Amino acid sequence: MWVWAVGGAAVLMLFGLEPLPAAVDAIAAQWNVVLFILGLMVISAAAECGGLFEWVADVLVARAAGSRRRLFAWLFLAGGVMTVLLSNDATAIVFTPIVYRAVAKRGIDALPYLYGCTFVADTASFGFPFSNPTNLLVLSRPHFGQFVLHLGPPMLASVAINLFVFMAIFRSRLRGSYEFGAAPGLEANKRRVLAALAAVAGAYIVALALDWPLGPVALAGAGLVLVVANVRLREVSVRIGWSTFLLLAGLFVMVDALMRAGLLNWAVGALQGAAHEGRLVTVLTAAFGSALGANLLNNLPVATLSGAIAGHGGDGWLAYSLIAGVDLGPNLT
Repeated sequence: MWVWAVGGAAVLMLFGLEPLPAAVDAIAAQWNVVLFILGLMVISAAAECGGLFEWVADVLVARAAGSRRRLFAWLFLAGGVMTVLLSNDATAIVFTPIVYRAVAKRGIDALPYLYGCTFVADTASFGFPFSNPTNLLVLSRPHFGQFVLHLGPPMLASVAINLFVFMAIFRSRLRGSYEFGAAPGLEANKRRVLAALAAVAGAYIVALALDWPLGPVALAGAGLVLVVANVRLREVSVRIGWSTFLLLAGLFVMVDALMRAGLLNWAVGALQGAAHEGRLVTVLTAAFGSALGANLLNNLPVATLSGAIAGHGGDGWLAYSLIAGVDLGPNLT
């Protein structure tokens, strides 16, 4: 996928539609998000190598006591907590294959559980500012309390609705039972990794309160988890999607070119037109517009554009509406 983004950026520069200095500036301006994503990837990979996520899945399999329906609910809610505290990538990329192995080896139909992990990774990703890197593309320095106050309740409602709908859709697949054993104990190494993850989440909250960028904090947290998990850097590096950064670079350049071509003015004009109908119409236009764009294009470039719109608009509630659309929207396709 990164090939198309980089190729598109190269074509824009080749035809003079995006000057090279502007492209470099567009990438450099997002240094905080790039460092944040790198930190998240290392943290998730180190925790996976330390066996923490596998332990969580095994505990939930035992706690569900043989009920496939109860297991689905437990895993769905665990994925939601993991998303809120660690990021959507930790749930979608790391936790999902672990859940698949945990249920498949017990002869359970894995499809509902894979859907659950995939969807809750997006549905719960706007609860905290650090639950999804796209949140920082829209609001680079969010206020933690205001963010949770505005987006926490709709996030909880979305998770509850999502869980209810999936349990209804997959009700026939979730019937029956499975064999299970005792829940595994939490070994000392995994306990240390869990404590390190909690410390990183706490550091995020402190950094937001002090108006510090989250990128360096995530990178420092990655170093802490690496040391605590006692895993080699090489073992972690092979689990990192390095091509993601090429994808991001290409997308940043293309979005900058689109904004230079007038897309930002068009989007702001559309929201200003909606504002004549009242704030509710503006909120719905921003949320559904960003959701539609995230499906037609990709949530990363739409989040970048949404950040420019939010900065131009100046109102925090507009940014929250855009974040909800960017994070929930990708669930459609």
